[in-house]
Amino acid sequence: MASGTLEETALFLVHTLKQLLFGFEQLDDLDEHVTDGSPAKAFYLNSVYNYLALLFLLGPKGRPMAGSVYPALQRHGLCHLLNPVKAVLDEPIGGMSFGELVRVFRNSAFVHPAYSDADLDRVYESVDMMDPDNQNRFQELLLRLYVAIKDLAVSIAQATGRPLDDFGLRSIDTHFS
Repeated sequence: MASGTLEETALFLVHTLKQLLFGFEQLDDLDEHVTDGSPAKAFYLNSVYNYLALLFLLGPKGRPMAGSVYPALQRHGLCHLLNPVKAVLDEPIGGMSFGELVRVFRNSAFVHPAYSDADLDRVYESVDMMDPDNQNRFQELLLRLYVAIKDLAVSIAQATGRPLDDFGLRSIDTHFS
């Protein structure tokens, strides 16, 4: 596994996290203008799911967290920065964790689909996504995850001791409601 300096790792990670955050923001902007199931909404939702899976959900078993971010931060002793993201992904929704729901949906409907209703059977067996309470819970967890990832990007940048401007972040980005 290649190892770089903390600054190099941070620059790449923050840039990647900002791409994921852009996808979240596009979804939020589309909410007012397009209907659920539209190609635009599906594109950004699938992009967000794919990034979440690659960064935080897929990978070898036997380590505290899956995804590509964990080993990158582990090299620099910064795994603890992932705790807020992991906490949201571990939150229950129906009969599974939020992270598992995202991973299964991404794998079944986007990456390895059979293009049938059977693709989503595992999700719908565990989580009734037609239930308004589950829909609201899903939206709440997406928003909490967005905030946790935004905070993660800032924390990674701050760990370098370099100005946030070096990462394309403004100091206002460190304060979220």
